[in-house]
Amino acid sequence: MVPLEQKFPLDSRLPVIWQAEPLTMEWCVTCHRHPEKFIRPREYVFNMQWQPPGDQETLGRRLMKQYQIRDVRSLTTCSMCHF
Repeated sequence: MVPLEQKFPLDSRLPVIWQAEPLTMEWCVTCHRHPEKFIRPREYVFNMQWQPPGDQETLGRRLMKQYQIRDVRSLTTCSMCHF
């Protein structure tokens, strides 16, 4: 059996990570209440360098239609996340 340190040398591990947002219910609900302010194109979901454009709300409204995102009322029901 190969020791873990040999199999995964220190320099091949992920860099130090940190929690950038509080991940509280309020943090989630803020986005659910105003998705047009936060939604991004799908191809950029995992791009941590992505910056929203100056007209983010216009882009957001277009993406909401394109992705068939529900109305805010349904996005903020408890069962949306807590099923």
